[in-house]
Amino acid sequence: MKASMYFNYTSRSLFRGGQRTLLAIFCVAVGVMAIVALQLVGLMINNAFTGNVRDANGGDIAIRSQQPFTKDDLKHFDAWKKDGSITDYTPVITSQASTGAQASQRQTFSMRIIDAAHYPAATVTPPTFSSPAHGSLSALVKNDGVVVTQPFIDQYKKKLGDSLDITISGGTRGQSGRVIHTKIAGIVTETGVLAQSGSVVLLSVNDYIASAPKAAVTYDTVDVTAEKSKIDAAVKEIQQQFPIATTQTAADVLKQQQSVIDNIRKFLEIAGLLALLIGGVGIVNTMQVLLSRRRTEIAMLKTTGYRRFDLYLLFGLEAGLLGLAGGLLGAAAATGISYLVRNLVEQNFGLNVPFVLDWFTIIGGMVIGVSTALIFGLLPIVQAANIRPLNVIRELPEGRGISSIALTTILMIVLSILFCVLSIVILNGDIRLGTISVYGIFIFLGLLSLVLSLLIVLVSKLPVPERFSFWQILLVVVVAGIAYALYRVAPPYGLLFMGFALLGLFVMFVPRTLKASTKMALRNLARQRARTTTTMLALFVGIFTIGLILALGQNLRTQVNEVISHTLNYNVYSITSNDDTKKLNNLLPRLAGLSTYQEHTLASTVPAAVKGKPFATYVNGSKSAQVRRQLLSLTNGVEGYDVGNNQFPSLNFIAITQGRNLNLDDAGTNNVLVRSSLAQLNGVQLKVGDKITLVGIDQVSIKTVTVVGFYDQKTLGANFEPILGTTDTVKALTPAGLDQTVFYMKIDPNKLNGAVDQIGQTVPKAFLLNLASLTDFINQLLNDILLTLTTIASLTLLAGIIIIANAVALAMLERRRELGILKSVGYTSRTILGEVMLENGLVGGLGALVAMVLASLITWLLGKFAFNASFSVDTPIVLGLVLGSVVLSMFIAVCVAWSAVRVRPLEVLRYE
Repeated sequence: MKASMYFNYTSRSLFRGGQRTLLAIFCVAVGVMAIVALQLVGLMINNAFTGNVRDANGGDIAIRSQQPFTKDDLKHFDAWKKDGSITDYTPVITSQASTGAQASQRQTFSMRIIDAAHYPAATVTPPTFSSPAHGSLSALVKNDGVVVTQPFIDQYKKKLGDSLDITISGGTRGQSGRVIHTKIAGIVTETGVLAQSGSVVLLSVNDYIASAPKAAVTYDTVDVTAEKSKIDAAVKEIQQQFPIATTQTAADVLKQQQSVIDNIRKFLEIAGLLALLIGGVGIVNTMQVLLSRRRTEIAMLKTTGYRRFDLYLLFGLEAGLLGLAGGLLGAAAATGISYLVRNLVEQNFGLNVPFVLDWFTIIGGMVIGVSTALIFGLLPIVQAANIRPLNVIRELPEGRGISSIALTTILMIVLSILFCVLSIVILNGDIRLGTISVYGIFIFLGLLSLVLSLLIVLVSKLPVPERFSFWQILLVVVVAGIAYALYRVAPPYGLLFMGFALLGLFVMFVPRTLKASTKMALRNLARQRARTTTTMLALFVGIFTIGLILALGQNLRTQVNEVISHTLNYNVYSITSNDDTKKLNNLLPRLAGLSTYQEHTLASTVPAAVKGKPFATYVNGSKSAQVRRQLLSLTNGVEGYDVGNNQFPSLNFIAITQGRNLNLDDAGTNNVLVRSSLAQLNGVQLKVGDKITLVGIDQVSIKTVTVVGFYDQKTLGANFEPILGTTDTVKALTPAGLDQTVFYMKIDPNKLNGAVDQIGQTVPKAFLLNLASLTDFINQLLNDILLTLTTIASLTLLAGIIIIANAVALAMLERRRELGILKSVGYTSRTILGEVMLENGLVGGLGALVAMVLASLITWLLGKFAFNASFSVDTPIVLGLVLGSVVLSMFIAVCVAWSAVRVRPLEVLRYE
């Protein structure tokens, strides 16, 4: 009987609560929705990247080499397969390619040239065909037929059966440029070996050879499968045979990706926790009002024999039911939100993220809802249970003595500990991150609350003169002066303060009823200062996050564009091979818009020895794989200058840090400049006079070069290859038929597209880089990142909106008697609604203003100390977010208070 009493009492209390109960449910729901939705998105991203790592890696081991594999090199893999060291392998040529008649509008994609009969390697999952439904690579990748991924179809608006002229640039190591006429024979999804691959085209190696029969065929990648117990031994054997090559196992990829994915998931979970915390604040406010309005009821329960423990159970069950309802609603909404966020991530970052609903996470969201309601309901529940019946009967106020303050303090500490524990559970047991996140936020919001509370007191005391006032004019002049001074430093805030000054002037001339409404709105701000502060905090978090994201994004975009425009001396680069070099040289004198250009020769190389020691010695001795990769990247090519004809590395583009620059005396020698990083690289530490033995991509051409200087790049695009030498050195390291030349061109931006198209038509096989398109790409990438982050931050803003609605509804409930009295003395519903709108518009505007001030300060600090630049927040962003917050707050106030202000005076005065 007693158990049924508990349930009946709590369920009926919630039902009678009406709008208050709904607001409490919404507070829980929005927090649960944010945390569950972002957890689901994190889980989807995790599954997308780690669920098929072995397939995406091409097998158990992926071997890539700057010195391409020849047919003779592949014999070693045949031997390893025969003796059981590996189970299978397949060689691949990877290249960047493009399609389209106009070079200025070309988009690049990844090309994989494969032996379709043996791709992918055994036990690796092939991609799934979407068209034809039961297609296979071996049946379709032949006779000029290509298989493409769905992102390629979306990018180029193609369909099955369409013909394509694919341009493979001559900038690829060991490969000559060529144009291949193909037809789309199949379309596959980004699954199996093509997981997360983006726009990819698969072409048969036989068709590739047929397009240039005389060119040598070499492979840059070999995908290998092996038995699990033999993978480490196979890697060791491969590295001994090919010291220049890098090996990447599926386990290595999983470890790298898992680290990145874990960081993404933690970011998403912390963003969700912030929304959950704001929802919890709404629970505190709502439960306090729900229980404070039942003081007489609680006193009666205590006088009839109910103990504090019984009341804890009653009100705890009530909070638990609120949390359960909110958890159910939030978890249901989270599935839809996660789908939208997942689609946004897919579209903006070109990822294939399968939609997955994890029922453990969804059910966990319901548990989080109940836990949140109980944790944040603890403070009002204990305070309500401590009500003394005698005080209620005599209508005495509850005391705020030392014991009451001590109890509240202890409850706040307990609340913080419980929420910290909940956060640690949500963050998968990360105690350090959970503790720092929760208490860091608590400390920050606590300090901010003091500032906002002081601001509320100051604003609530603003004068509203009944008639023309000299002191009001003086105040307006002072504020206007402050606004002008601010405008000189921070224009958006100067404009806002000038708006405040004009409002102070305007209020003297409005009708008396508007003055009274304005005065009541200002004074009401301080009546429930704690709740007003809480409301401003909830709005502050969302606006601050969005404002900071937009401000940093805008400044980074501007910074990147300025760096590109000011540090790039050329805006078009082209790498040509063999006869194409002569064709482009003939075109340049008549190329429209060309103001200047430079021409250097290139040789692709790998190091055979450094300082007289074989390269393998450095590889084996390096404790860090990063050192090995750096050494390879800093010696993987030579750019040749015709020093005999006074062509030297320009000191406008590079800075000599040690030694000297190349000069006339270096003609006919093998003297070179190398990057200064080699002088500090652990285990290498080159000095002026040291020698490096380099091998060309044919593994036959070899030359020992002498370091005469070290350099750093001053500008972007100063050179293509890391070693700067003479044309004689490049010629000695270049195999016959693989001569390469890079052209650096400065073209008038107004004639850029036409010039690029003309170059593309003249040398279609050349590698062509238009830096204007690079700027567009970077801007689009930044826009996509900003859109995704803003969408995630909007979940926190949504929680703030619910809190504003909550605060307005609770204020209307508390002022029900006041509203009846106002209407009985002549105030209309419209007048009272205007007062409510003004009051909440002030709350929204002040919260957003403080948020944007802090966002501007952090943006400036990050610019000064992190990016060494002058960062600021644009006026439209500040004005848009502050004024938008005012309008949003007023709109929410109208929606919530619309029916409350239409209360009948007689009904209120009779029963309240």
